[in-house]
Parts: sequence; structure tokens; C-alpha cells
Amino acid sequence: MDELWNISAAAHAGRFGGMDSKQLLQLAKDTTPQGRYALANAVSGFFENDELNEMEHRLVVEIMMQLIRQAELDLRLALAERLAVLPNVPPEVVIFLANDEISVARPILRQSTVLNDVDLVCIISSKSADYWRSIAEREYLSPTVVGRLIETGDAETAVSMLENPKIVLPQNSLRRMVKAALTYEKLQESMLRRPEMDKDLAADLYGCVSNRLRYEISKRFKIPSEQIETALDSLVEELCRDSRGNLHVTPAMMTLAQRYRERGELSPNQMIKTLRRGQISFFIALFSVQLGLPPDAVLHVIRKEGGKSFAIACRSIGMMKTEFASIYLLSRPARTDEKVVDQQEMAQALKFFDTVRDADVMRVRKEWARDPDAV
Repeated sequence: MDELWNISAAAHAGRFGGMDSKQLLQLAKDTTPQGRYALANAVSGFFENDELNEMEHRLVVEIMMQLIRQAELDLRLALAERLAVLPNVPPEVVIFLANDEISVARPILRQSTVLNDVDLVCIISSKSADYWRSIAEREYLSPTVVGRLIETGDAETAVSMLENPKIVLPQNSLRRMVKAALTYEKLQESMLRRPEMDKDLAADLYGCVSNRLRYEISKRFKIPSEQIETALDSLVEELCRDSRGNLHVTPAMMTLAQRYRERGELSPNQMIKTLRRGQISFFIALFSVQLGLPPDAVLHVIRKEGGKSFAIACRSIGMMKTEFASIYLLSRPARTDEKVVDQQEMAQALKFFDTVRDADVMRVRKEWARDPDAV
């Protein structure tokens, strides 16, 4: 057995780490779980001081690695908990445990100062969310590691960082969490509790939060309405830029559109403003929330030949004819690749908008509500 041979070699070195060589050999011969635990406990104790010479250190590392590879889960966990708080454990031992199953890796990921930024980034890149969340609870996180954790897009990992009182989060890191906060209310609350939260960050967050948290922001920070509007515009621009295509509506866009509605700001003017900026996907999200239809159904309404369905949809939410005309013109990229609007088709759509009866508008809307696939 290699392990026993290594311990025999260590024994010939005389007294080893404060333990008599015969005691060490006796422990190595005991293959019961209790014996394995006693040996692991003894060997891990060698890392608590720097008295080992080079040969002894190499032997201890080899013995420890063999023990870890052969050990049952409970022994690996006990070793990880003990080694996690020691500063001079060999990196290969710590990295091996940090990549073990999460119950073993967790104390190492949370506490071990042996792991450097490169080690942590590699683990983030190769492991799952449970590992990210454990790393987020460390006493120190460099901007590099914080940035990599944010890039995972995992909301619970972000919450773990936000609820970690021992670390300082850079302003740009907090700002990068704003988008994720759109769809995760726990993240919103955790952000508001951070000591780094200032008026600028609160303005960025304002458009993402529920009415309850919006009231809290207004109470804590005196933010000019112009600043909030600028922050919202920047957020919409970023969401559209991150979208996979000009017509692709993301869940974050839908949530933000819902926030506009909650504030009573989902108006035809807002839709026109969005279209003038070329933000077609967010316009579809706004229209979708206002109509109570999924984005795919809304896009089908907009694209239907003749513009009659589009006119009915706009009439049903109280648009004026001039507003419909502007939206019909500006939404052209959602309907066709042609750069020029068909004037005859537009004239027919406007005429239909004028002449369609309210009863027919309501009837069609009810049909859509019953079966959006039939739009």
C-alpha cells in the first residue's frame, strides 16, 4: 500500500510533527473508518505549523492526497472543515477539496485563504450555482471574482454577495446587478440594504422595483424625476442592446413594461417615444402588457395584412387616431423589410380605425383574450 510505504518513510525520519513515528505507523495500519479519521486528523495537524522540512512536507502531502481519494464523504467533509481555516495547507490539497461535491467543497470555498483569484475563477467557470454561492460568502472578494460571479447571471449568487457584510462591492458591480433585479424582488431588497447604495444607484434601481420598494427609495433618496427618466432610458437601451434580435422580447423587458404600467406611464406617447428610438422589441413588450397578450401574438397583430387587427388593438386601449398613425408609421420595421410605408395600406388602416364600431372592437378583444393563438 503506497500510503503505508509513505508513512514508513516518514517514520524513518524520526519524530514527525510532534507525533512519535510508531504512533503514526499504528494509525496507518488501522483501516477502519475510525482509524482513517484518526490518521487524517493527525496528518492534517502537520499543516498547523511550519516545522516540516521539504521531504516531510512532500510526504505529508502525498499521504493526505491518498487519504482524501480513498475516504468516505463524512471523512472528506471533516478534513475540509479543519483544513479550510489553515493558511499553509498545500494548494493541491485545497483545490482537490474545493472541486469535491458541494458539501465537502463548501467550507473550503467559504473560508480557505489558500485559494487565489485564478483558482476561484476556474471553479466558477467549471462548477454549478451552489459553488458560486459559497464563493460569494467569502470574507474577501476581489473585483475580478465579483465580476465573474455577476457574469453567471445567477440571482441567488448576487443575493449572497449583497448579504455578505464582510465585503465591499464596487459601484460598477452593483450597477451590473440592476438588470437582474428586474425579475427578482429579493435581489432588489438586498441591493437597497447595501451601505454602498447612493442616489445614483437608487435612480438606476427605481424603474426595476415594485411599488412598495419604489416608495422606500423615494423616502430615503431625493431623486429628481429627470434623473429617474434618464436612468430608465439607459436601462431600456441596454435591454434592447442585449436582446438577440430587434424583435426578440426578453422576460426582463416584459417585467420593465409591467413596471411602467404599475406607475401609470404605459401611454401611447411612451410607445411612440420608444419606437422613435428604434427600440422595437421594447415597444412590443409595452404593447403586450397593455393588451394582455403574449409578445408573439402582438407581433402577429402588428404584421397582419391590411392593418385592421393593428387598428383594433390600438382602438381597444384608447388610442387617438393621430397616435395610431404615428405608431403605424414608426412600427414599420416590425412588419416589413421595406423602408417605405405603403400609403394605400396606411390609408385603409386609418379609415378602418375611424369606422370600426366599438362593439366590434370589444368583441375581437374578447376573442383574443379567450384564445391568444387565434389572433
